[in-house]
Amino acid sequence: MNLKLAILTWVLMVLFAIGNSVFAEFVLAKALGAYPVHLYKSVLAIAVIFIASRLYLKYAYPDGPTLNAAIYTGLLWLSSSIVFEFGFGHFVVGLPMERLVADYRIWEGRLWSLVLASELVFPALNFFISYRD
Repeated sequence: MNLKLAILTWVLMVLFAIGNSVFAEFVLAKALGAYPVHLYKSVLAIAVIFIASRLYLKYAYPDGPTLNAAIYTGLLWLSSSIVFEFGFGHFVVGLPMERLVADYRIWEGRLWSLVLASELVFPALNFFISYRD
């Protein structure tokens, strides 16, 4: 795994997600409401993760990645997101744990779990789409 580029890609995805959230909350929320904005942010984040994982594999491994590299990248991105969300969200922003855990309740229509699953799965999926012989 190209660790430096994997971390840089993850940081860029996080910065995009933060910027998109600010845009959604300050521009879209008044017109659409809270739940449609949540759906918008989640679906767009999933699309960005798919594209980012495809670009990461292409540029980190010009000769083609291995499946192991794709799996390790997904594990790195997933674990980094969870640590960042709970660490930054709870200890820096001051959100209560109940609020952070609420985003994982897919049975209540919260799609954050799908965003995290895409971080885990999309590098390997893109490996199979583009590099499997």
